[in-house]
Amino acid sequence: MLNEAPKKPKKHVDYSHPTPWQLFWRIQKEGWRRAVTPALMYFFMSLLMLAAQAIELVWLQIVLGIVCIAGGIFFNGHLLFHFGGAHYDTFLSGQLYRKREEEEGIVASPDHHLEKEYRPWKGFFIGFLMSLPVLLLGILSGALEGTTAGNAMLWAFAMLTGCAVVPITWLRNYVPSMAGLSYFWTIPTIIVPILVSGVFYIIGAWHDRRKRAEKEAREEAVRRAAEEAREARLHHEQTEAQRLKTLQSKKKK
Repeated sequence: MLNEAPKKPKKHVDYSHPTPWQLFWRIQKEGWRRAVTPALMYFFMSLLMLAAQAIELVWLQIVLGIVCIAGGIFFNGHLLFHFGGAHYDTFLSGQLYRKREEEEGIVASPDHHLEKEYRPWKGFFIGFLMSLPVLLLGILSGALEGTTAGNAMLWAFAMLTGCAVVPITWLRNYVPSMAGLSYFWTIPTIIVPILVSGVFYIIGAWHDRRKRAEKEAREEAVRRAAEEAREARLHHEQTEAQRLKTLQSKKKK
């Protein structure tokens, strides 16, 4: 019989005690992972907005376009709200691990991902990562404007991140004084996803903290009520026992 090759022991990675470089790259990975879903929502809204531009009524084009932009912002805020709550939950677990390490000398779980802990700046970082395509395409579209490559770049821009470029085309097409507006002006639109992501990420963490505080307050109120009821019952039993003892003393007399 052929001897089976011995299985190599599985390498265990300690996520709770990374080196500075490991933590840096893991944060990049977590940031990109969290940025993908809201970026896809903006992409879908951009496709819908691009389709709406085929409508002949200009006012309807603009109204539907604004609705698509608002939809992208809504999904962006909604997702980052939940990301903030999830990261805050991981942060509390990390705080507990670190406290046990300091006070009891118990090593934290190696499966605790330090890069997934809440930090106020992480929402803004995720928003910046989402905005990188707009930043890159905005620079290229502005620099290559008027050329064949620039026109091709503009179509790609409209399909991928139409929420940024289509409003600029409205100004160029429907406001005579802005007919020569540069596509470099798409770059400031990255402020929207950065602010929305950062603010809702923080709100999500705050909401999770408030929920926990309310739950602890309810549990404390229930515990206090139970303790007061127990003390009242003991007091009643002691009073009743004292009354019976007094009656028995009187009968003996």
